[in-house]
Amino acid sequence: DFAAALRAGLAEARVVALAQNPDAAPDAKTPAEVRRGVEASLNGRVPAAYVEKFFSDSRLRVIDGIIGNFAGGGGGVPYEQYRDQFINPRGLAAGASFLSEQGVTLSTVSARFGVDAYLLAALSGVETRFGAFTGKIPIGAALWTIARKVPRRSDWAVREIAELLTFSFAEDEDAHLLRGSYAGAFGLVQFMPSSANAYAVDFNADGKRRFYEWPDALASAANYLVRHGYRAGEPFTPASPIGRSIFAYNHSEYY
Repeated sequence: DFAAALRAGLAEARVVALAQNPDAAPDAKTPAEVRRGVEASLNGRVPAAYVEKFFSDSRLRVIDGIIGNFAGGGGGVPYEQYRDQFINPRGLAAGASFLSEQGVTLSTVSARFGVDAYLLAALSGVETRFGAFTGKIPIGAALWTIARKVPRRSDWAVREIAELLTFSFAEDEDAHLLRGSYAGAFGLVQFMPSSANAYAVDFNADGKRRFYEWPDALASAANYLVRHGYRAGEPFTPASPIGRSIFAYNHSEYY
């Protein structure tokens, strides 16, 4: 009947409107709900005063534009186009320079963990163009935005905020100064806070896990791969232990 058709039409119009302006989507969680979720996830791992300081900071804000990055559903670019972003004269030249500049570190990390040095270099190239693009978005605010505004990722973002506070407190960092991607990954090899807590390595033994310095970043990436099944001497194929460890790093066949 007319009423049913009208309701269906209004619902469809709302879907179209949200797709065109995802920032107008209703909140996934209120600020109080996000904080309660973070505190429950922390379960006392971080002092209350530190948590209070994070949440009362004016830098904790919703960032316009992030929400649209999660609205997708598209199939992405063809593999050849994806590959050409990295395997091109400029990318290969940057890789050669990186291998020369970080050769000693790569060799040392490779010897310690048994992970192929060229694979670690390639991973660094894909993740941040060998450190040239680590991201400029405050990851605390990015995760806050996702928790507040992206319903299907909200619970995940709440847990990652808790992991961020755990990491920044342990490393005596200002959580609001850590910058990275719109999804909350940070550092030279782009770890999420939960991965940082689980797999980060203080490779140069200076007392801190520094994701913006190559020794710790490369060692952390190597540790991640080993902990996800990497075994030296196995073939570099998708179904091998090496292939599966790389897929764990980024759940993408293209990657």
